[in-house]
Amino acid sequence: MAEANELEQMAKTAPTLPQEKKEVSAWESGLEEIANAGKNVGAIAAEVASPFMFSGENRVNAMVNAYPLSLGARVEDIMAKKPIDLKSNIKSAKESFVGTAITPGLAAMFKYIEVARQYVANLYGPIAGGAAAVGSLALGQAAFIGGYMGLNHIVQNFSSKGLYNKFKNDYPTAIKNTWKYVLLLSAINPLFLAPYGIPVQLAYGALMSFLFRLVIKAKEAKFSNLVSAMNPIPYISGALTSTAKLAKSVIYNLVIYNPLKALYEIGSNFYKSAPKSPAAPTNAQQAAAPAHG
Repeated sequence: MAEANELEQMAKTAPTLPQEKKEVSAWESGLEEIANAGKNVGAIAAEVASPFMFSGENRVNAMVNAYPLSLGARVEDIMAKKPIDLKSNIKSAKESFVGTAITPGLAAMFKYIEVARQYVANLYGPIAGGAAAVGSLALGQAAFIGGYMGLNHIVQNFSSKGLYNKFKNDYPTAIKNTWKYVLLLSAINPLFLAPYGIPVQLAYGALMSFLFRLVIKAKEAKFSNLVSAMNPIPYISGALTSTAKLAKSVIYNLVIYNPLKALYEIGSNFYKSAPKSPAAPTNAQQAAAPAHG
């Protein structure tokens, strides 16, 4: 037993050999960059394509509602100094899908708010009709936030796990802040914009949602990060550097390294397979050989 314990102790204290790192060739690195670029393009394409599940006016409505939501998600990440990478693009694509999915409900909400305003105004006058419209809007905002919060949580996580706690912790605060900061500006929508049609109302509502995101932001999100991120020079420089690296990798591997390597291997194989002529005899061999008279 003592010997076994000593062996175990020696095994624990024995120095571990460094693991060999797998070298990644420039060609593999270039392919990986191309694959990542393709994934990002696919995520952005999905973000843009979501409203196209509808047609005609419904598509326009979905566009003016979904795109500000996806843009708001990206701006929120920028303010929190999170990288705008594949994860961020997928998040924005999901926001676009959620915004598209809730658009018919929002369009119906604005339609019935106007119906309620006209009905009350015909009975009790325009002031009472305006009050009814604003009250209906407040209730509609509560329903919209609940629907958006629930659907977005499920779509982002592909699961309803944690949804109850999210509603319990975040929903009351979101309603309170919406009515405190946004309701007054949002009242312009049912009071003055209804004659211009549902697309205009949805566009204004989407603007309010975007502003709400800027006002009610995560603790780590700061406007200073957004201002510095609006400087285009780092993005242009980064894009040029990445493009130059990718071009260098592709040209080096496709035009220079791999063709030369292939030619070398062909030549080497040809040399190995070629028949070899017999070697000339050495002096010792010549001396030992029998003489022919």
